[in-house]
Amino acid sequence: MRRVVSLYLPTWPTDRNRRKFGDPPREKPLVTVIKQGSRRLIASACPAAQKVGLIEGMAVVKAQAMVPDLHIINAGPRAR
Repeated sequence: MRRVVSLYLPTWPTDRNRRKFGDPPREKPLVTVIKQGSRRLIASACPAAQKVGLIEGMAVVKAQAMVPDLHIINAGPRAR
């Protein structure tokens, strides 16, 4: 019998970066960003960032206007 496992890890990219670098604290908003043409867009957002209204696909400029002390990490090419 074959077994299938399905996982849904929406905050995996930000969780992975927090564990790797240990920064910033969990209560501080953290996002990973990708570049699409000349725009930088949010690829993933941690729960603290989602709580203040930051979502995937939002422009980084708008996110920084909403949260001035936002922590930003560039997403790798395989991050999505």
